[in-house]
Amino acid sequence: MGIIRTIEKQTIQLEEQYKLPLFYFLLMGAFASWQSLFNVHLDGIGFSSMQIGILNAIFISTSALVVPFWGIFADRYGGNRILLLLNIVCASMVLVIGQTQSFSWMILFIAIISVFHQPSGAVVDGMTSGFVRGKSKYSFGQFRLWSSAGYATMSLIVGYLARQGTSIIFKVSAGLFLLLAIFNLFTLPVKPVTGRTLVNFRSFGIFFRNNRMLLFLLIILFFGISIAPLMSFINLYYKDIGASNSFIGWVLFVQAIPEIPAYIVGTRIIKRVGAERMILLSMGFSLLRMVLYGLVSQPQVAIFFSIFHCITIAFFLLGVVEYIQARTPDHLRTTGQALIWAFHYGAGVTLGNISLGYLRGATGMLHAMHIHALLALIILILTVLFFRFTKGEPDF
Repeated sequence: MGIIRTIEKQTIQLEEQYKLPLFYFLLMGAFASWQSLFNVHLDGIGFSSMQIGILNAIFISTSALVVPFWGIFADRYGGNRILLLLNIVCASMVLVIGQTQSFSWMILFIAIISVFHQPSGAVVDGMTSGFVRGKSKYSFGQFRLWSSAGYATMSLIVGYLARQGTSIIFKVSAGLFLLLAIFNLFTLPVKPVTGRTLVNFRSFGIFFRNNRMLLFLLIILFFGISIAPLMSFINLYYKDIGASNSFIGWVLFVQAIPEIPAYIVGTRIIKRVGAERMILLSMGFSLLRMVLYGLVSQPQVAIFFSIFHCITIAFFLLGVVEYIQARTPDHLRTTGQALIWAFHYGAGVTLGNISLGYLRGATGMLHAMHIHALLALIILILTVLFFRFTKGEPDF
C-alpha cells in the first residue's frame, strides 16, 4: 500500500472524462481478444460441448458470488486501485490459460481468472455512474460506447490473426490488460473517490430487503438464462453453421459497432420513454433475434441479425442501469452495478450456458435458439406484469 501511495504522488492527474473512455476501450478490447474465440479454441483442442458449457458456466458464475464483494471493495477503497489489481492478475492468468490443454487444469485456471476478470466491468461502470450522476453535461452511454468500440476493434483484429490458430488471442489479451494496468497506475488519483465511511457488507441489505428491487434482480437473472445463446455461445452457433474464425471475427465486429451509436441514441430515447419501456424493447428484440437465428443456417444471412445485438446489449444495459441507479444511494453506486453483473451475467448467463452445453449436443444450436426464445417470451410477459403492478410504489 505504501508503494501505491508513493506512485500516486507522481501520477499524471487526468480528469475522469478523459480516462474513462480509454478504460472502457482497453478493458473490453482485452475481454474480446480472448473471449470472442475462446469457445472456438476449446472446440479446436478437443473439448466437448458439455465441457465448453461447464467452463463458460464456471467463468461467468463467479459474478454472482464475487462481483458484489468487489463492488463493495471499490466503493470502500476506490475503483482505480481495485481495477489495477484485477487487471494485473488477468494479464498473467490469460497467458496461463492459453497454454492449458487439460480439462481439469482448465477448470482450475478458469475459476481463478473469473474471480478477477468478471468484476472489472462492474468496477468501471460504477466509476462512470458515479461520475455522471448530477452532471447533466455527461451521460453513462457516452462513456459506455467506448467499450463497444474496443470490443469491435479487437474482435476484428483477433479474428484476422487467428486464421492459422487461436493461440495468439491470449497473448493479445494479456498485452491489453497490461497496457490498461500501466495507464491506470500512472494516472491514479491522489485521493481515491470512495464512500469509505458508509460502505460495508451490511450494505447488501439495502437491496435485498426491498422486495421490488429483489424481484427486478430475479427478472434480469432469468432473462440472462434465456439470452445465453446470444452471448458466449454465439461463436459456436456460427461455427456450427459453417463460419470460419475470420468470419466469426467479422460477426463480433458487426455486433459491437452499432452499439456505439446505440448508446448515444439510447440515452436520448430513455429520457423520453423511461427505463421500463427501454428494457421491454430490448427483451423483445432479443427474443426475435433468437427466433430468426433458429431459422437460418447460412452465416451470410445470420450476420444481418447480429446488427441488432446493439439493442440486446446497449438498450438493455442503459435501461437496467437507469432503473437500478435511480433506486441506489450515491455511496453504493458500484455495489449497485455489481449486482447487475452478478444476477444477469453471473447467475443468469451461467445457467444458460449449462443449458446450452447440453442442448448443443442434444438438439443442435438451431433448436437451442428456439427453446431459449420460448423462455425469453415467458420472461418478457412476466416483466410487463411486474412493471405494471409495481408502478408508483416507493423505492425504499
